[in-house]
Amino acid sequence: MKAGINKSLLAALFSIIYSTTVFGHAKVMDIDEANKLLAKTINIGYTFDAPVEGAWGNTITKDELKTIKSAGFTAIRLPVQWVTRMDSVAPYTINKAFLERIDIVIKQALKNHLAIIIENCLDEQLMAAPDKYKERFLSLWEQLSAHYPSYPQQVMFEIMAEPHGKLGNIWNDYYPDALAAIRKNNSTRPVIIGPMLYNNPYYINSLHLPKDDHYIIATFHLYEPMKFTMQGEQWFPIGKPMEWVGTKWSATPAEQKAITDNLDIISKWAAVNKRPVFMGEFGASDHADLDSKIKFLTFYREQAEQRHFSWAVWSYVVGFSIYDKDARKWREGVLNALVPAG
Repeated sequence: MKAGINKSLLAALFSIIYSTTVFGHAKVMDIDEANKLLAKTINIGYTFDAPVEGAWGNTITKDELKTIKSAGFTAIRLPVQWVTRMDSVAPYTINKAFLERIDIVIKQALKNHLAIIIENCLDEQLMAAPDKYKERFLSLWEQLSAHYPSYPQQVMFEIMAEPHGKLGNIWNDYYPDALAAIRKNNSTRPVIIGPMLYNNPYYINSLHLPKDDHYIIATFHLYEPMKFTMQGEQWFPIGKPMEWVGTKWSATPAEQKAITDNLDIISKWAAVNKRPVFMGEFGASDHADLDSKIKFLTFYREQAEQRHFSWAVWSYVVGFSIYDKDARKWREGVLNALVPAG
């Protein structure tokens, strides 16, 4: 370092350069470019979506995002149960230490050339009583909006994962206030929004996005067929998942059509509305047999890519896992189904 150069000035200049260009992209990308960064995304579930990190079986360690990048993924989606990290009374302040923890993960993602989605999930109070908890909901996005304006577009926001219950019934009238809070400080921040009833494809035509906002990515979740994907998942509230254990997926024409019919609904909507699409969740339980799981994930991934959807598989570890954290290796054949070698 040349003598006499002010270190604070150098730090400031580095910050400007970093925010202007991150892994080859100009400061302001259009939304289609941003969506391409999500081309091969992995959800890091069972981590911050738990009420306390580690409670559901996973804690993010320093080198994990490097491992994810080296495997060929382009982005991570980070589900966060924010409501357990906020004060229960106004102004509903986010816990400072927790926000700093999220900042660390974001910086690690950017360092490893991974885009990252900061998502809001698992607020059942909001689902049941959206009017009662709207002030808290808006406070979350006002705080995050004020905290991240200098971060590059590779950091994306997802307003609410899987709106349902009473919130789902008023979703089109409800989310715009949160979007407005984000836009106060983040005019070009990519924001991800999906339809009601757990981001169900059948409800995509009822999702109304503001025509004058060109930095929105539409999303949906798809776990069809449920008897295969949810087999053995005792938490799943519909049907009898323990009785489904042993269900196979053989890629028969009928099995394929049950999936492509859903994807075609999204494709038609995207063409009419000229919006990029992110398939934010798909995957299969660890109780599924390996051969079926590989066929299933390969088919979903190929169908999404044929339609120019970006995608995010559920999930990195714990349930529906792609990586075996104990053995420190990717599950046999599963990674190649998602990120083919070569």
